[in-house]
Amino acid sequence: MPAFDYSAYNTDGKLVDGVIAADSERQARRLLKDKKLLPSTLSEVSQSSKHKRSRFGRQAKVDNFDLSLLLHQQAILIQSGLPLEESLRMTIEQAETDKQRRMVESWRSEITEGRSFSEALRRSPYKIPDSVIAGVGVGEESGHLDKILLRLAEELETSAENRKTITRALVYPMTLISVSIIMISMMMVWVVPKITAVFASSNRELPLITKVVVSLSDFTQDYGLYLLGLIVLLVLTFRQAMQNAQRKERWHAFILTMPGVGRWVRMADISDWARSLGVLLNSGVPALAALNISSAVVSNLSLQSKFKKVTEAMRQGASLHKALEDNLDGSGFLVHMVGSGEASSELDKMLLRVAEYYSVRLNNAVEVFLKLLNPILIILMGAMILGIVAAIMLPIMDMNNAI
Repeated sequence: MPAFDYSAYNTDGKLVDGVIAADSERQARRLLKDKKLLPSTLSEVSQSSKHKRSRFGRQAKVDNFDLSLLLHQQAILIQSGLPLEESLRMTIEQAETDKQRRMVESWRSEITEGRSFSEALRRSPYKIPDSVIAGVGVGEESGHLDKILLRLAEELETSAENRKTITRALVYPMTLISVSIIMISMMMVWVVPKITAVFASSNRELPLITKVVVSLSDFTQDYGLYLLGLIVLLVLTFRQAMQNAQRKERWHAFILTMPGVGRWVRMADISDWARSLGVLLNSGVPALAALNISSAVVSNLSLQSKFKKVTEAMRQGASLHKALEDNLDGSGFLVHMVGSGEASSELDKMLLRVAEYYSVRLNNAVEVFLKLLNPILIILMGAMILGIVAAIMLPIMDMNNAI
């Protein structure tokens, strides 16, 4: 049954948006009328998604936390004995956000037309990870869909937590620095010039720190807007340059060499790769297909290229630990654990342990970094503000002493 996006006016005259399932546009309008809604716009979800893809070049993004929540709900409802279509209908009714409702409606509309759940996810206007689609497909074939959905939900949530860990490590200091720069710039443009004008009229020799602050104030007033425009231009140029796949891969390779951040990105991506591969192998996905899917999970293009080489080496007959040893430098722990897993026929379990190990290391590294960086930044910002205050107060104190 197709799903339709609609905008309609309710009895209070307010415009509301939503999704409704109906056999045709005519039936959708009739159902809206039954709900005392006057349609303003009405379009099929699949048609809306095609418009999005033609305009932006890709499917709508899905937040991993949202997807994890929806898969977890399906697993619990299926475990309770509900048919898949009925569990999807209940999820639509209880959806927390409009985006979640639209996403599940698109799945349900495909299933009511006779398609499998994995095919419904693949045809969804929202970009569902290939690892989830493959896992769901195996779950449908094996009859253990609920168990696999639970594992996939846990994988997505943990992967999102890894990304959130890195974001938290970078966002807080960048926010603190940005706010401090804005405050200092405002002082340089509006506060310092008014006070230093008094010093200029006194014809007295100013302290060195005051001269430095006055010079910075003059520079900010004269060239501040040009500097801001240059920064915006550089950001836009960088974003445009990153549209090229080769440049983006070189940039990602450079990120891996950066102190701190490079190590965090590496640990997060290896953790995601190992967890995805472990879950897929445990679910019964063939090894080469699981390797292809897991390589796509890696966000850093430079690392992704290396994992694709690992997959190609496996295709040519090499063992996984040998392929990793030849193509992935500086990952001795991963290679050792994979070798042990292959020897003991417990590769999936070893990969999940590797993923957990790198997740713990990432969390610990970021926690130590924040504990060290936060007081340092606060001291530096305080020193800068103290310097400005000293530059203003010293001449005033000299003038008072002279009087």
